[in-house]
Amino acid sequence: MSILLFVAIPIALLAVVLLLCFAGCSFSPGALSGGFTEYSNNILAEPTLVAYWPLGEPDGEVTANDLKGTGGVHRSGTYLSQVFPADPAMNSAAAPGTLQLGQPGLLEGDRVSPFGLNDPRTTCIAVNGGYVSVPYDPALNPSKADGFTIEAWVHTGWSADPTVSPPGHRTIMTALDQIGGLRGYWLFASKDNMWEVFLGNGPGPTIVTGPAVQLDTTTHVVLSYDGNLLRLFIDGSQVAAMATDYVPTDQSRLFIGAGAPHIPQPRFPWVGNIQCVALYKGALDANQVAKHTVWGNGGFTS
Repeated sequence: MSILLFVAIPIALLAVVLLLCFAGCSFSPGALSGGFTEYSNNILAEPTLVAYWPLGEPDGEVTANDLKGTGGVHRSGTYLSQVFPADPAMNSAAAPGTLQLGQPGLLEGDRVSPFGLNDPRTTCIAVNGGYVSVPYDPALNPSKADGFTIEAWVHTGWSADPTVSPPGHRTIMTALDQIGGLRGYWLFASKDNMWEVFLGNGPGPTIVTGPAVQLDTTTHVVLSYDGNLLRLFIDGSQVAAMATDYVPTDQSRLFIGAGAPHIPQPRFPWVGNIQCVALYKGALDANQVAKHTVWGNGGFTS
C-alpha cells in the first residue's frame, strides 16, 4: 500500500465523521474535552435570559455583576452583610453577618477560560448573613402574562442539629413585598428543611412545597411560572406544581441570600454557598431545566 493511500484513508474517515456530525448533531468546543461544557457561556446564550449573576467576583469586590445586560442595562447588585437577629416569630434564624467571595466553585461544568476539564472552577460566595441587593427594576419582575423563571445552584451549609443551627427559613432569591397585599416571589428552604416556593397573588400567597433539603449538598433549584402553573424543579426534575394567580412586586429590591417580605431590612439568611443565579422572562420547560442541570454537572447535551 502506498504512502499516499495511508494518508488518504484517515482524511476520508475524518470527512465522513464531520459530515455525519453536521447532519445529525451539534458541536461545541467543550465536547472535545470528554463531554465538558462551560455553563456560564451556555446560559448567557439562552434567548429569554434577563439577568445573570454568576457571583464569581474575587474577594474585595462590592458589585455582583449582571453579565447579561438586556436592553443595554446591567442589573448588577451590591454585596452586603449584616448581623441578623433571631426572629422566631418570623422563623428567621440569627446570623453573624458572614460574606466570603472567591470561594471554591460548586459547578463541575463552569470552569475558568479556556474551559477545559483541568482548568479551575469559577468561584462562588459563601454566606451566613451576607447577601446581594439588586435595585428594583420592572424587568426583574415579569408580568403574569409573560411568566418567569429563576434558577440557582446552592450548597446547604447548616446543621441538622437545632442546637447548632436553629431552624429558620433560608432564602435563595426573592423580590417580594407586603404593602397593600402580597406580591412577588420567594424561593427558599423552609424551617422544616423542605424546598419551597412562595408566590404572591395579591390577597395572599401560594406556597408550593417540594422534597426535603439534602444538607451539605450542592443542588440545582429552579422556579418556573408560565402565567398559570407554578413548578419547582430540583436537580433537573419537577418535584411540585400548582396552578395559581400571580402579581409581581412593583417596589421591592431583588435579594440573593436573604430576603423578603420585609422592607427595608431583609430576613431569612441563607447559610452556605450560592452560584450562577439567573432570571428569565417566560417559563423554562422541563427539557430546558434538565439540560441546564446536565451543563452544570459538566455534561454535554445538544
